[in-house]
Amino acid sequence: MSRPVRGPAFRDLWVAQGFSQFGANVSVVALPLVGAVTLHADALRLGLLSAAGTLPHLVVSPFAGVWADRHSRRRLLVVADLVRAVLLLAVPAAAVCRVLTVPLLAVLALLIGAGGAVSDVGYGALLPTLVPAGDLVRANARFELTASGATIAGTSAGGAAVQLLTGPVALLCNAGAYVLSALFTWRLPETGAAWEPGGPRAPMWREMRLGAAVVVASRPLRAVTLATTAFNLFLFVGEPPLLVFLTRSLALPGSWVGAVFAASGAGACAGALVASGVARRLGTGATLGGSLALAGAAGLAVPVAVLVPAAVAPVLVAVSHFVTSALVIVFNVTQRALRTTLTPPELYGRVNASVRTVVLGVAPLGGLAGGWLGHRAGAPAALLVGALGMAAACALLLPLRTALPRANSVHGLEAAGR
Repeated sequence: MSRPVRGPAFRDLWVAQGFSQFGANVSVVALPLVGAVTLHADALRLGLLSAAGTLPHLVVSPFAGVWADRHSRRRLLVVADLVRAVLLLAVPAAAVCRVLTVPLLAVLALLIGAGGAVSDVGYGALLPTLVPAGDLVRANARFELTASGATIAGTSAGGAAVQLLTGPVALLCNAGAYVLSALFTWRLPETGAAWEPGGPRAPMWREMRLGAAVVVASRPLRAVTLATTAFNLFLFVGEPPLLVFLTRSLALPGSWVGAVFAASGAGACAGALVASGVARRLGTGATLGGSLALAGAAGLAVPVAVLVPAAVAPVLVAVSHFVTSALVIVFNVTQRALRTTLTPPELYGRVNASVRTVVLGVAPLGGLAGGWLGHRAGAPAALLVGALGMAAACALLLPLRTALPRANSVHGLEAAGR
């Protein structure tokens, strides 16, 4: 068994990340449920709400990567946590004042998503400054498992809290998770910025373009990024109609909806535990292609749930989420290792920011498309389009058959947790 990662700084960051991830996952369930249950939003409005929450990944992430290098990462994370806490408090305040509407909820989701984008980039930049290089793999593995556990706990708690306390009150309680995260982050030592305050700085847009140029110039990175982007696009197409199907067609209470989505977190935990072994056994190319293809196939069970009895449908959706999430984690760990081996160390942060912007930036488009399809053609048709698109995304990995050297399959996996 590998030795544990030690040190009070890492423990504080680990705990802070756990609270932050928990809060984010409560919001993932609670905010849409406020729209669906409290405000009675239809599929189109839920699509707009989904797009608002994910749009910051496209707009904010590139800037966040540069900010994390130019300024104190600890303070950046504290500000992101406290801003999200205040924004969550605005939801129950608006409900009490009877001014809570879907457009206002979308604006708040947009701003909360911006805080989440800054936080995600900041954690990735801060961790290597607190952990020795030899412990980074184990530290990242702990972060991955914590994020998966937070998905299980956060989505379950979010659904149950909305059912028991109403959505606005649930979000009021959720603000406390971000405050706790900020407190633990503030305890961290100040590591400074990657660029010295008086040192030369290239224009921000030039720094962003350097990361994107590496991805475009590399055939393997380009293929993996395109496939991941397509998969995510159609994954988000299916989210608004799925919520309508669960809450309207099946009339599931919030706790059951949370439990269905919590299956994704359980699958992510399982995927994190087996990812390195699978990739080491099969090799990089086979693992990438196989995991994404099987994840797409598992996603086809979601539109099938429309055709089965109401008692079976949520179980089928939960099983599909579990299997899909497990395979996506295997894919992500492997492609992250491949990206590490093909990226110059001094550009790793900017390359990651570029990839993140593209693969998560399509989420708003997917949410809008899913909401529009659900509104125009019905939830079953929208779910089918999303599932078929996910299944077809693996075809974009075909260039890896000739672009990937066999020699990198083991070498790259040594950094699978990074």
